[in-house]
Amino acid sequence: MGDDRENRLMTSVDLFALYWFFIKYLLTFAAFIIFLSSIDDLFIDIYFWSLKLWRYFFIYSRHKPFDINDLYKYEEKPLAIMVPAWQEAGVVAEMAALAASTFEYFNYHIFVGTYPNDPDTQAEVDIVVKRYTNVHKVVTLDPGPTSKSDCLNNIAMQIFKFEETNDVKFEAFILHDAEDVIHPLELKIFNYLLRKKKDLIQVPVIPFEREWYMLTSGHYEDEFAEVHGKDMVVREHLLGFVPSAGVGTALSRRAIEYLIEKNKGEVFALGTLTEDYKLGFDLFKAKMNLIFVRLFKEQSTTVKTLWGHEKVKKRKIPIGVREFFPATLQTATRQKSRWIVGIVFQGWKQIGWRQKGIATKYFLFRDRKAIVTNFANLLAYFLVANVILMMLYANFSKTCWWFPELIEEGSMLWYLLIINFFLLLNRIAHRAYFSYQNHGVRGALLAFPRMIWGNIINMIAMWRAAKQVLGVKGNVKKVAWDKTTHDFPTKVTSAKHLGEIIVEKGIVSKETLDRLLKKQRESYKPIGAMLLDEGLIDECGLTRLLSDMYHTEPIKLREEMVDNRLLRKLDKYKMVEYDILPLKSTSDAVEFASGGKPVEVTTKLAKEQLGAKNVKVKIAPQSAIDRLQNKLLFPKLGHQDFLHLKKVLQYKMLPTEMIPTILETTLEQRKAFVDVCRSYGFLPGDQLKRIAA
Repeated sequence: MGDDRENRLMTSVDLFALYWFFIKYLLTFAAFIIFLSSIDDLFIDIYFWSLKLWRYFFIYSRHKPFDINDLYKYEEKPLAIMVPAWQEAGVVAEMAALAASTFEYFNYHIFVGTYPNDPDTQAEVDIVVKRYTNVHKVVTLDPGPTSKSDCLNNIAMQIFKFEETNDVKFEAFILHDAEDVIHPLELKIFNYLLRKKKDLIQVPVIPFEREWYMLTSGHYEDEFAEVHGKDMVVREHLLGFVPSAGVGTALSRRAIEYLIEKNKGEVFALGTLTEDYKLGFDLFKAKMNLIFVRLFKEQSTTVKTLWGHEKVKKRKIPIGVREFFPATLQTATRQKSRWIVGIVFQGWKQIGWRQKGIATKYFLFRDRKAIVTNFANLLAYFLVANVILMMLYANFSKTCWWFPELIEEGSMLWYLLIINFFLLLNRIAHRAYFSYQNHGVRGALLAFPRMIWGNIINMIAMWRAAKQVLGVKGNVKKVAWDKTTHDFPTKVTSAKHLGEIIVEKGIVSKETLDRLLKKQRESYKPIGAMLLDEGLIDECGLTRLLSDMYHTEPIKLREEMVDNRLLRKLDKYKMVEYDILPLKSTSDAVEFASGGKPVEVTTKLAKEQLGAKNVKVKIAPQSAIDRLQNKLLFPKLGHQDFLHLKKVLQYKMLPTEMIPTILETTLEQRKAFVDVCRSYGFLPGDQLKRIAA
């Protein structure tokens, strides 16, 4: 009996010894793969810092840095923004409305692609289409969900029809998603670089900050900070291949025409979940000019401290696309598995390896190495768990059997792990540095724990991607558009458009409204001003209509009604831009007189600058707003110059920091405001037309 027990014990010991032997060789394999991947990353690090030093000593010392104000000095090319939207109710209307109301650009149109079997998204887009004449709804030919490429092709087809109908030719097609918050200067950058004959222009993607404990969404902050702060810079300089991120990408007319020819009549290739990556490679192979552009602009931004408190501080941040990324493990792995399927599996099949040049092969390897490195990371986590369990067992068990050490001091594996440790420290330092650039100290401190969690997400995503591909029997073209749901930081109101109200009240016919809307695209004037010009309504009547539109009170504005105390607290340029004046009030609410701008804009300004919780807006005649703003805010400026200043502010034609200097010069030299702007190189011909309208 005792011999049987001893034999069973020896058998279990032998099995465990075999298992421990297997663990040792797995450890060697994982350490070697991680070492190779870390050396690859180290090469990118060294190249980046060498490039940065070379530019600092030999380029920036001899050439004047690019002045971001120069973006305002060129006529605006017509640009088309493409937004595919499947089940984006609650997101797409806010995105389009925010873009249409904040861009420091005028000559653009937004085309939102919806599906015939998605009425909720269509209804939201209709809200914005009624308010903004340069936002258009596209309904795809086939019900959804089709692929993203198919939706984009439907949008492109509608854009071409729009060009024929409206006698316009867009110089670039710009890719965005429904959850994007587009920087006001993005189109200015595209407009400038299109003049430099660039065919694909990519700006950085910057995820919005979440709470510190939201590691899933937080790891996107760090990954994009490093990839778009370092990797893309190296890739562009070393190879010239800039893969599109799918958002914040401008494609020149030349690029669009080439893609149509290559894809046999379609702009975007079907059968891929990452059409953005593939089109970037196609344009690179066609020897077109691709550029990744990082321009910084100083601005006040609300940041969160490590303890979660919000504070406003000025810092230079890159001009890029901001959006919320998935916050749950399930949605994050869905999104990342889609990227892996598209870039790794479909990219392997469609692009292959037989490409000219070592640099091209190197970056293809770098894009696809996740197949092996994610597996190696999974092994590493598994092995660490084994070692920890063994140590705990050894410490708490008196009958523990001891086996030869996994890592003998002085062995090749010993030195390999030491090297990997220092390479890991290098990875952590770089991730923290680039996260600090975008998200401050809080981002840097959270970078390491989010890196660990990000590795786990990547492992699960790789497993899910492999299952997807194997599930379609090796035909990676059959993998469907597996999209994620999105959040958006603002909400748009569903107030009726002024055009709807004047038709409902019988002031104009539907035919007259259509004529006015068509004329509006050429005259640059709002519908209200056009009604006044044609004598269809008087100013008092227009004030009442706007009051009905925003469900607020009309008033006859007089100077004694203005609250001078609040007037001194508010930014005078913002008041002119938003068409408002603060009013004296006997209630708890902060009251404003408005010339008819969206009420939510006034409310937002009051909360930001006054900390007001309760805001009430009343509609006043535009002429009264103009007269009192001129008298109270810019008393030394002639009325015509003031009206020109107002249009410049409302259409965002000048960099904000230049306006005080231009006004000072206007008063000192007693010249017309527009002439002084022109002397500084601003207000090109297209903007002069808008001012004169």
